[in-house]
Amino acid sequence: MKTVTKALIGIGGLAAVWGGAGYTLIRKSYDSIFSRTTLSKHTANRYFREYTERYPGRYTRRPVRFPSGELMLQGYLYGERKDRGLIIFSHGICSGHESYMGGILNMAERGYLVLGFDNTGCCESPGDTSIGLQQGPRDLAAAMDFVDADPELSALPRFLFGHSWGGYSVCSVLGMGRHADGVVSISGFSEPVDVTEEMGEDIVGPVARTMKPLIRLENKRLFGEDAGISAVDGINSTDTPVLIMHGAKDYYVRCNGAGIINQKQRITNPNAEFLSLDYSEGRNDHLSIFLSEEAKRYRDRLDERLKIPEKEYHVKESWELPEEVQEEYYRDVDKDISAGVNTELFDTVDAFYQKILAGK
Repeated sequence: MKTVTKALIGIGGLAAVWGGAGYTLIRKSYDSIFSRTTLSKHTANRYFREYTERYPGRYTRRPVRFPSGELMLQGYLYGERKDRGLIIFSHGICSGHESYMGGILNMAERGYLVLGFDNTGCCESPGDTSIGLQQGPRDLAAAMDFVDADPELSALPRFLFGHSWGGYSVCSVLGMGRHADGVVSISGFSEPVDVTEEMGEDIVGPVARTMKPLIRLENKRLFGEDAGISAVDGINSTDTPVLIMHGAKDYYVRCNGAGIINQKQRITNPNAEFLSLDYSEGRNDHLSIFLSEEAKRYRDRLDERLKIPEKEYHVKESWELPEEVQEEYYRDVDKDISAGVNTELFDTVDAFYQKILAGK
């Protein structure tokens, strides 16, 4: 009996140590992943200011602000035409809506009014951190409430469009009592705990799988009743047309793992569609699906050049390089090429929305 008691005490002690160490690891990971995000100064992307400098008078936007919890988020309405409706865009993690400026302006030029905004703790919006993945649907719900309160905006057909974190948000928000006429989700995941586990495996290996209960506890601590917000549940809560797209070789949000596209058998919404993206020149991962063929080839050459200073400075990513090194390597980037948009992707999005409008 004493032996059994000692064994149980020992197991309990090990569990406590594991739990404490595991929670410390999770807390540090959250602090790192969801730390405040700012736009990279040196990038192959083109931001709105650069578009207006390159094409004077061609693009317009007006600022808007709206509350999400205790904070006032910053957003912009892009375009002057609105004959095709309103698109509310939700961005990915470690970025802001301006990281997708080429696509936003492409849709604005097609006749949509586009509301792009920065989530809590991201870019122009306040917040010391972005808190966690469930904050995305919360912020999107706040943007939709802002639209509901505006007589002009609320009268327009309403579409949602999101990538990665935003791809999760645009589906999840449907289960939070918010209405949309159509939803496009690109590279989205269904469950925050699953994608967090996948990212953890990339960092610490299979031991991350043992952390799932602690991840759930931390999500519960941060988000309370919203901790279980699920993209699949949101899709299934309505018959809203939803287009789920995912890069065929996306290993960041794995298309055969946490990706919504891998949950097809769980989705009961009769108006859900699924499309695997595999464009030419290897444009089939998490980010390259947004690029034109020429932009992808150009960026590949730039990445090869950057490997030299990355190796010299022992860093994994270009933004970790010293400022002066980044300045040198990005100084002569031709953004007419590097910011080239995959118009085929946005043709698909446009056609999906137009099919919905035709059926109204």
